Amino acid sequence: MSDVLPPNDARSEKFRPFAELISSLSFLTRLPIPFARTIDPPALSQSMRFFALAGACIGALNGLVLVGLQALNVPSLLGAALTCIFGLIVTGGLHEDGLADSADGLFGGKTREDRLLIMRDSRIGSYGAMALVTCLLARAASYEALLGLPVYACVAVMAATGAFSRAMVVDMMWATKSARNDGLSVLAGRPGRNSALFAIVTGGALVFGAGLYLRPESGVVAVLAATGVTGLIRRYAMRQIGGQTGDICGATQVLVEITLFTVFLAMIG
Repeated sequence: MSDVLPPNDARSEKFRPFAELISSLSFLTRLPIPFARTIDPPALSQSMRFFALAGACIGALNGLVLVGLQALNVPSLLGAALTCIFGLIVTGGLHEDGLADSADGLFGGKTREDRLLIMRDSRIGSYGAMALVTCLLARAASYEALLGLPVYACVAVMAATGAFSRAMVVDMMWATKSARNDGLSVLAGRPGRNSALFAIVTGGALVFGAGLYLRPESGVVAVLAATGVTGLIRRYAMRQIGGQTGDICGATQVLVEITLFTVFLAMIG
């Protein structure tokens, strides 16, 4: 993840797919992205349209590591756990940090101000720890279960979940007002409707495609379930803190990803 957000100015209005994808990968990962320091970076709010494709790259990379460990005869549960660790290294735990902070703030605070203050605290509390452990266990269990699929199906499902879960982050930022006047969510900027639709359609297409490897209707059910979970998170965040924050967006990615895995695995034909 880049420590410096790309500038949000008028020069970035031109559609620049390569630069926008590079910008998305630089923000969402800690990988040494080629050309990241040589391109004129577009505004992050504009680059968010490529969050789904960046998420697909991240998911596919995790999938290749998972099946690679299986090919090396690493026990399935250990391979799943190591893939989880690899994924956290790739992203720097960006979304997991948001999940933990959101759990601590939303469930530990008594007032809106208390919740926002807790979410800004870098220390992790009991709610955050429980959320992290539970979600990482669910992710590891999902990875292990995916090893029962053919290699191409396993990688396709992981790419699709990585894509659509990050598309829902863009949707959250577009359709939900910010709960603060500062913070990462505000600095990143609010994506436009077209950027959000591009991300959603791209991620949705990958989910539908991955579903064809399982059962044709599984992609439709997965998208509906993921959209429903995003709506519930949005509604709860609005009620508790009056909008979204960077932490809420991170929590959305993790919870949507687990929802997608759950649906796909439950509908294996």
